[in-house]
Amino acid sequence: MKKLLALSVLIALAGCAEKKPLTPEEQWQGYCRSVGNAARTIMLDRQNAIPKAQAVEHASKIEDETTKKFIISIIDEVYALPEASIKGDVEASREKIRSEFTEKCIATPHDQMPDYKPF
Repeated sequence: MKKLLALSVLIALAGCAEKKPLTPEEQWQGYCRSVGNAARTIMLDRQNAIPKAQAVEHASKIEDETTKKFIISIIDEVYALPEASIKGDVEASREKIRSEFTEKCIATPHDQMPDYKPF
């Protein structure tokens, strides 16, 4: 019984061990997933009739320049879409914009990680 208890404690401790640190590429991919999620949220705001000026005002409060550039470009692109194209299949529109901007972000060259809060 003591051996079983000791073994279960060892297994529990192994599960709590520190995770390996992420590589810069893994960190960038995580950042890009957040950018894609932000794009999806911006599309949701557009579909819910949030004015572009309000979205830009909110985005202007972002302190990290890399993130701010991504968000402003997302706002510009999403608000340039015809309303009919975003209201047809709303869920598909959000998913399309999320994946599009995630891929654009991953393809963007970068030399340092932006300071961001995961979405």
